[in-house]
Amino acid sequence: MLIRSFRLLSLGCAILVLFACSREPEPQGDALLRHVPADTPYAFVVSRQLPDKLRERMGSHYAAQLASQRQTFARALEQIEGSEQDAQTLARARGLFAVLDALFAEFEGRDSAAQLRELGIEPVPRSVIYGLGPLPAMHIEIVDRAKLNALLDRVEQRAGVEAQRGELAGQPYRRIDVGSTDAVLAVSDQYLIAGLLADTRFDQDLPLLLGQVLPQRTLADSGEIAQLIARHGFTGYGEGFIRIDELAATLFGEGGAESRAIMQAVGFEAPPVSEGCMRLTRELVAGMPRMVMGVTAAEDDRFVIRGIWESTPDVARYLQKLAAPVPGVGALHDGLLAMGIGIDLPELRNAIDALLRKIASSESGCEWVDRERLQAITPQLNLALGPMTAGIKGFNLQIEDLTIDPQTMEATDVKAGLLAAVDDPRGIFALGAMFNPGLAALQVPDDGSFVELPRELALDESVPPMQVAIKDRALLLLAGGASAELGNALSNAAVVTPSPLFAVDYGVHQLVERFGSVMDAMVAAFNEQGQAEAAVELESQFDSFRVQARFFDRLRVALYASDQGLVIDEEVRLRQD
Repeated sequence: MLIRSFRLLSLGCAILVLFACSREPEPQGDALLRHVPADTPYAFVVSRQLPDKLRERMGSHYAAQLASQRQTFARALEQIEGSEQDAQTLARARGLFAVLDALFAEFEGRDSAAQLRELGIEPVPRSVIYGLGPLPAMHIEIVDRAKLNALLDRVEQRAGVEAQRGELAGQPYRRIDVGSTDAVLAVSDQYLIAGLLADTRFDQDLPLLLGQVLPQRTLADSGEIAQLIARHGFTGYGEGFIRIDELAATLFGEGGAESRAIMQAVGFEAPPVSEGCMRLTRELVAGMPRMVMGVTAAEDDRFVIRGIWESTPDVARYLQKLAAPVPGVGALHDGLLAMGIGIDLPELRNAIDALLRKIASSESGCEWVDRERLQAITPQLNLALGPMTAGIKGFNLQIEDLTIDPQTMEATDVKAGLLAAVDDPRGIFALGAMFNPGLAALQVPDDGSFVELPRELALDESVPPMQVAIKDRALLLLAGGASAELGNALSNAAVVTPSPLFAVDYGVHQLVERFGSVMDAMVAAFNEQGQAEAAVELESQFDSFRVQARFFDRLRVALYASDQGLVIDEEVRLRQD
């Protein structure tokens, strides 16, 4: 549960820094980037204003998320206290959760951007998050210095803690001992400044964190963010990177001189790994050394975020070969849910086999590598991804409507269609006839005309009425009350370019409206069965989903490969007022 709690905090931070907002003239990106060392292992910067309407909507969404978190963390603490933990761990957890509870108490009942600003917080600030070595640091724009300091004072008082106070060159700060590092919070006229500093380097690194001393070479000097924007089509509304190769090197006691010094200062000891395994790790990480992310579109009613796991040209070519074009996968959808996959299974087998061979044939002398076990995997791959599955390319599922009885949890009505992209659809149909001989007598033409499946062929009484069709290299199914219009849309859909490996498109608000009572019934059922922990987890997820549904209309996600690496696009459409 601690992991989950920190995940929620990370989500809040991500929302906080993703969107830019201020009523002051916009600063240049360099004004934020000049605080960031050029060799930082990670950085994310927001320096542009969003369109006004989108800015306010996202600010209120962020506020609503914060306003709903207090009970989530209270339940998390209850579960930790009920688990088998040593006294020291429990004491630390209680101290942490006391601060979190005091913080989230400030946000209760404040579910709009305007109400958060009353606390001195800008809910969608211009900001930068980066690493001083591997340790996090951030500068986040604020609304009111006095109000934010008053909030921090109240949090300390309510939590029963008192941060150590200090001042450097006229800038007050709070210092909180967290072991071999100290957390620092400082509020200037423009920013909330926060970060972790190693105890033994505190006096050396504090001026750098507070922005009173600048790095010798900054991210503004290197121009790396500008290059990132140009290469990946980002907009300046938010972009950043994570250097996986640098973080991996730091984990093994290597990396840049500053990272090594900081890790040594916090008492980190690199794991006992041989030079051979480190060399093998370097070789593998070099193929996909960096992850980047950024906003590619921001309009009044939608925004799009793109993440790219950058790769070398050789790796990119392998990834691009994995895609199998499936009609309709990744296309726009306005029903309840659409989901699809398009993967060339023989190419997937070849890619996995090539990776295993590379590891097995490595001359690194790594003790992690068991060549006999790796070689034994190849026949298993050939069996799982061999001729029997070679012709299966993927599917496109579209659910127009679905009704579930909250008491029985069974579907009472469905309108859905499925296109299975296969090289030999009639062969697949014949394979089904081996398990259900009645299918052999069914006459299905090749022109896409739907034929009703007799009810006696259904595997279960709860299975809705089904229709089947064959057209070109596709096997099509319609379920329940799905119309011929849906069948035609599936069979005539075009292939999206680039072809997604995976795509999903669903109506956030539609799902909550349709299944809200089902969600509540599931939570009640878990409680009745004595599965309180599962019920709490489920209820928390549902609550978060309901908050999203207040603001978001649809969410689209597509994963595909390009010449730059592995790409994931996430588009969010906001509800109309």
